[in-house]
Amino acid sequence: MTKFDVARILSDIASYIELGGTNPFRARAFERAAREIEKLDDDIEALVDSGAIYDVPGIGKSIGAIIEEIVRTGGSRYLEELRSHYPPGVFDLLRVPGLGLRKIGQIHSELGIASLEELEAAARAGRLAPLKGFGPKTQQKILDGIALARNRSHQILLPAGIDTGELLREQLASIAVVEDVEISGSVRRKLEVVRNVDIAIAAKDPEKAFAAIEKRKLASGFTRVDEAMARGIVHGEIEVRFHVSAPERFGLLLLTTTGTTAFVDAFLSKLERPLEARTERELFEKGGIPFVEPELRESAEALKTKKRPRLIEPGDLRGTFHVHTTYSDGRNTLLEMLTAARESGLEYVGISDHSKSAFYASGLTEEQLARQQREIDRHRAAVAPLRVFRGSEADILADGSIDYGPATLATLDFVVASIHSRFGMSRDEMTARILRALDDPHVTFLGHPTGRLLLSREGYSIDFDRIFDRAAERGVIIEINGNPRRAELDWRHLRRAVDRGVMLSIHPDAHSIAEFRHVVSGTWVARKGGLTAKEVFNARPADEVEEYLRKRKGAARG
Repeated sequence: MTKFDVARILSDIASYIELGGTNPFRARAFERAAREIEKLDDDIEALVDSGAIYDVPGIGKSIGAIIEEIVRTGGSRYLEELRSHYPPGVFDLLRVPGLGLRKIGQIHSELGIASLEELEAAARAGRLAPLKGFGPKTQQKILDGIALARNRSHQILLPAGIDTGELLREQLASIAVVEDVEISGSVRRKLEVVRNVDIAIAAKDPEKAFAAIEKRKLASGFTRVDEAMARGIVHGEIEVRFHVSAPERFGLLLLTTTGTTAFVDAFLSKLERPLEARTERELFEKGGIPFVEPELRESAEALKTKKRPRLIEPGDLRGTFHVHTTYSDGRNTLLEMLTAARESGLEYVGISDHSKSAFYASGLTEEQLARQQREIDRHRAAVAPLRVFRGSEADILADGSIDYGPATLATLDFVVASIHSRFGMSRDEMTARILRALDDPHVTFLGHPTGRLLLSREGYSIDFDRIFDRAAERGVIIEINGNPRRAELDWRHLRRAVDRGVMLSIHPDAHSIAEFRHVVSGTWVARKGGLTAKEVFNARPADEVEEYLRKRKGAARG
């Protein structure tokens, strides 16, 4: 059992408990335990054998015993007991946007619905509207969401694809007949949502490689497609495609399985004759074609550019903003977050807990904000040479105003202005709302620029060109939110924003020490949009950033 197998079972338990609606606190406890298990660096089996599993935050006696059972038996009797109360297709309903576990539990208990087909039939017959908490509008939204749910079937977020690919890569590298192995496909191209994981394998004897994969049971339902490819399922839900070639053709295999079809066809059309190469870079060199980073291979356009500027790397980032603490809804204290930022090598960090309107996230009143600012000042010497900027993730209210007044905003070094409510406004209304927020001279960054949650919530509708033009005019930096569930601003819009004069900044939206790593997933978005370090604000050194914030703050004061 891997940590991901254990985390998935714990998350399933949490979902079934929430589905029953009887104990939300217990459901959250299992969900937190699943997140903590996913973050572990140590081997899960070793932790269980030593008893150190109980030292992991959120793992008490009850959940720890279940983890021990999962690791030693491969399953959980508690999960099976919970499953016995529901038909197997009930969780397909979660793919419908806006339909959470509580509502699913309600429609299952009251109407016996347990599949998308049954849900659609009930909505079309008007059987959902009379339920408490539903109504005609919700019923119609569910109907609209069913079409989206069917389109999202079997999709996973990029980190799940990377974790699965890396696990398989390590396992395959230990097989004697395997000479080289790399993740390819849409995972290598860093698409934010993927449908499968592709693995490219170099082996002198492909048959022996396929036999070893099957013998080691690296994937369930292992099936040969042809002499060069097989497929199977990992973690019970992720399709993996294994591609094998001779070592001397591995470069071509990696190129063709990375894709896209349009890019590969255009690349091959440039070759005067078929080429063999052990590495992909060797293949590009032999073909006389400048290397194209995998992230840029969504179309053939990248091949038309002879000059390839170096894309931004995580190591280019000198600091970051949009960081939460226990003052609002973070899981680590202010000092813990600052210490982690310093130890990770950042030159500066901007603390930005939620503002007072975000009551659901324990947003700070003006008095609490002032107290946090005093604590930041007390810790400066302890976390030196890290520079700490005092800020807030302030809500953009429905009319476009910021929920702290000018006097409070003037005390801050920076402001991340974000929308957290009223997502259903029309395109014109939402655009006007954001435009007014951008006009506030205290606003430094536009946070959550689309409001989307991948695979669960569509972003709000806005006129991007008007937003970009206003942000450039007002000098407001737009955030690339690195949380993999958000990955916004969408990479498809980045070049458009930069070409209109917008500066971008990669933020982790960190609610814990572990989530500082979201700056890395933020660079995936930036690279896919073709950004260089010069086009990213927080790749600038501390002195330059501090001077920029000082001048902007002075200008806001008039």
